[in-house]
Formats: sequence, structure tokens, C-alpha cells
Amino acid sequence: MEVNEGGGSHPPASKKRSRPADEGGVGVGSGPSGCGDDRDAYLPYCKPGYKRLYPEGSTNTDFKVYVESTNNDRLGNKSPIYLNHIFAMDVKGVTGIQRVNANKIAVIFKQYNTANNFINNTTFLTKYNMKAFIPAAQIDKTGIIRFVPANISNKELYRRLSSIYEIVAIRRFSKKVGQERIPLQTVSITFLSNVLPNNVQYDLFSYRVFEYIPPLLQCYRCFKFNHSAKVCNGKQRCSICGGEHLYKECDKPTEISCINCSGPHLAISRLCPIKAKKIIEKKNNISYASVAFTKQVTTNEKDFPPLPSPKSQPVNSNVSVNKSVNISANKSVQDVNKVKIVHSKDLKSQIISDNDVLMALVQTLVELANKDDSTPTNLKTIKDALIKNLT
Repeated sequence: MEVNEGGGSHPPASKKRSRPADEGGVGVGSGPSGCGDDRDAYLPYCKPGYKRLYPEGSTNTDFKVYVESTNNDRLGNKSPIYLNHIFAMDVKGVTGIQRVNANKIAVIFKQYNTANNFINNTTFLTKYNMKAFIPAAQIDKTGIIRFVPANISNKELYRRLSSIYEIVAIRRFSKKVGQERIPLQTVSITFLSNVLPNNVQYDLFSYRVFEYIPPLLQCYRCFKFNHSAKVCNGKQRCSICGGEHLYKECDKPTEISCINCSGPHLAISRLCPIKAKKIIEKKNNISYASVAFTKQVTTNEKDFPPLPSPKSQPVNSNVSVNKSVNISANKSVQDVNKVKIVHSKDLKSQIISDNDVLMALVQTLVELANKDDSTPTNLKTIKDALIKNLT
């Protein structure tokens, strides 16, 4: 499937923005990459002329700009003395420089306009063979909509969809069948916003917007996770047998062994329980971060002052015995419920911290997802599969 970008910050628009009917062209600049036009209905389509810049009035505490070399020079491994010298001498408003990885550094500004000026400073960038761009997570956020007819092009979707946040890119998911790429009914939408809208409108029809979770990043050099081969310091491994050679040079094509779990499958297979666990962790982390950020955006102590503490009520000496008994009974029920909640939390913590139990759950999910349709899926089959993996 094709992937896209997400994350970012921008103040919301006050009303829905529709697409002008005569807009066209190709997205350019440092916005979402790989955007096409109407020559191919399924190429990603960007807002014409879009270039990722910090919007006016941004409230970030730091404005990061990523910088890479244009001649395959490992900028992240350059001497800090050299980097300090060239940026202090030629660039205004820099407050810090950080190493992101071997190929990339982050230049930090305190003001959005100085960060934007650096993006457009072609004299400096050309002089030192560099390219600069704002990371997508600082500016925009991507969601997905489902059940979109495949005969609607990305350009048409861009023109017809409207949202409370500005839409800057449309991409349709696809899958490869033989030598042909088949468009799917799932479409990703990149918004110029730090949060997703609840829905988008296609004329009168409303599509619900879901969180987009990027695919798990796997290195095609060492086949470990969460980094790419471009920055990998590990040894070259074979995705077939796990040996220290390219898969094209493998002399044991029938002795399949995963480098991560030693299972009888390729290192890139979805059947790998380690990979399945990593995918679940990634989904949980993204969901938690999204909820936490939404709460941070929507909750303000000044807007919602704390309620005053309840005043103590005078004691009535004529309170009946039955009322006292009821109060005691209610307290007992509350105490029992608190014990149940604490016990439930302890049990969840034990499950999460027990790697064997987690692996059994992951393996069970993988088996259920890959089983044939002839076997019914019910409570008994799920229970039997879980017990089998636990023992």
C-alpha cells in the first residue's frame, strides 16, 4: 500500500472551505512528496503550489527545520564546530542545532518567520549543498476515509471534498496484483491542522475521518524495526535464512528462518509474532498520543475553572436509623467496587508485563487473521487457540 504523512499544527478555519472548480496543477515545494496531477487518476494529488511553511501566528515553542545534504554527505556526522560556524555566520535566528540521524540535522528557531525565511534561503542551501524542509508532524495531520468509489480520481476528490481544516493532499491506497496496481476504496487526506476533523463532506455526503497509522518501518539491511537501511549500522542479513548476505546470494532458499523470531517464515512476513507485536505497540502509542494531544488542545484551565468545594451541611439530629444504614451500605458497595477496579488494573498490568502472555495473544490474533473461511470463528475456537498458545 502507498503511504503518506501526518502530524502538525495550524489554527482551524472558522467555516468549511470548498474547492474552487477551476483549480489544477501539480503540488510543488516541500509539501507532501510524490504528488501528481490528472494525467494519472490515482497518483497522489496536492494543493497546487503548496509548500510546507509554518503558518502565521503559530504557537510552537520551537520551530524545527530538518536539513539534509544533496550530495549524499552524512550531515549528521559532521563536526559540530563546522555546523556551528556556518549557521552562526550565515543564518539568522538559529537557537540550536540537533542531530536527528547520520544524514539529518534539526535547526531550531524561536520564531516562525525566521524558520520560513531559512526554508527559502536558496543562496545558503545551494552554497553548502543542502536541502531544508519542515517535518510533517509540525504542520499537518493525515486521516483516512473509507468506502470511496475507485472511479473517483484524487483530483476530483480534492476539488469536491470540504472540511473545517484546509486539505493539502489526497492519496488513494492501492495493492499490487501481479504486475497491475489495483486502487482500493480507502483514501488518505492530509489536513493543514494539528488535529483531525470528525468528518469531511463530499457534496451532501459525509465521510467519517479515522486516524491514519503509518506502516511499521523495517530495515531492509538488518531487518530490525523502526529505522531504515539508509541509517542502519548493522550487518547485512538475508531475509530468507538470516545469514550475513543478500537474499539474492542465499544458497539455502529452502531453510527459511526469520532473523527476528527464528520462525519458519521470511523476515518481512506478517506472520512474524515480533512484527505483529510491534505493529500493535505502534497503534497503541499513536492512539494514546492522539488522545493526549486532543485533551491538551481542547482543555484549558482558564476556560474550565475548578468547581467550588461543596459546603458542609448541618447535621440533623433527627436522621432516621434507616438512612444511616443505607449510607453504610452504600459505602460498603463503593469500597467493594474500588477493590474490583484496583484488582482489574493489577491484572491488566500483570498481563502487559508478561511477555509470554502478550506473545500468545499476538500469535492467536495472527492465526485467527490467517485462518481459512471454512473454520467458524466463535468464542470456543478463539478460546481454544489462546489456550493452545499459552501452554
